[in-house]
Amino acid sequence: MCKFNWIIRRTITLIFLGLLLVIPLGCQSTQPPQWYTDNNNVKNTKYIYALGEGRSLSAAKIAAISDINSQLWTQVDSSFSMNDVYRKINENSAYHESVNRKVNAKSAQVTFTGVEYVESDKNDFSYYVKARIEREKVKSQLLLGVGEIESVAKSKIENLAHQDKLTWWLDNQGIENKRKDLYVHLAILASLDNDYKYEIKYLPKLVDEISEVKSGLLLLIRQDKKDRKSANFVSEKLSGEGIATTKKLSRRTTHVLDMESEYRRGIVGDAYITTKLTNLIVKDKSGKVLSRNEVISTGNSLTNYYLSQEGAERHFSELLEEAGIWNAFGL
Repeated sequence: MCKFNWIIRRTITLIFLGLLLVIPLGCQSTQPPQWYTDNNNVKNTKYIYALGEGRSLSAAKIAAISDINSQLWTQVDSSFSMNDVYRKINENSAYHESVNRKVNAKSAQVTFTGVEYVESDKNDFSYYVKARIEREKVKSQLLLGVGEIESVAKSKIENLAHQDKLTWWLDNQGIENKRKDLYVHLAILASLDNDYKYEIKYLPKLVDEISEVKSGLLLLIRQDKKDRKSANFVSEKLSGEGIATTKKLSRRTTHVLDMESEYRRGIVGDAYITTKLTNLIVKDKSGKVLSRNEVISTGNSLTNYYLSQEGAERHFSELLEEAGIWNAFGL
């Protein structure tokens, strides 16, 4: 009888514990707060309101910032022509770009400061926030960004007067990203204030200067007789970068690439080994060394040194391909 009672008590206890485990699961909160579901994004002349949801509070805030960007982009075409925006904003300028690129609005995110989080809540799965930012703050920050881009462009133009043209051109290879940033800022500004005119002067001039400097570069390649294959490969890579090369000195020559190679041979077992040590030295027209780098390549053959040397040449080309031509030069 006692054993039977013990079994009953144990069964009741197990059932009770099982209920304790099940009941909380049934009470988990999965619904977003009322202010989140009721939000209808009514236009506000002073603020831009946005909502964010995420697995953490920081993730929800990031989502709200993204929502602010999305709302700003609803006032701009999903993709826009750089030309159209530039002509609309800077109509009086004599400069008009020939490019007609498209900027994807979804990837064109602008980071803003001064965002207020007026509501926040969470349930058992997600965090929720409501954010807002003053429209005037958005405009002022966008204008500040445009001013900074123009200031940097002006500084780079001034640097050209006392910097080597090749190194200056290499330093300014990221201009496309800056130009994209500028047009993103201007497109949003135009949507916020159609009557305001934004004069853009220095970045377009910088783009022109970069193109002009590049077209004027002519690199003289001087190599050892045994280095013809390597020199031809280097010439092809530079041509792919849009840089003209020559094998003869002329008045148009702006820079010199000296390829100084040493070939070392040896036999290891049955293999003929060739090691090629190539010094790549870039100089300006006056002979000033701008960069120097050594590339060590090897080749082997079971037949003769001629084939192992060809292998070393191929390996040299592979190393330059892997490093990139300018890194290989040490620039």
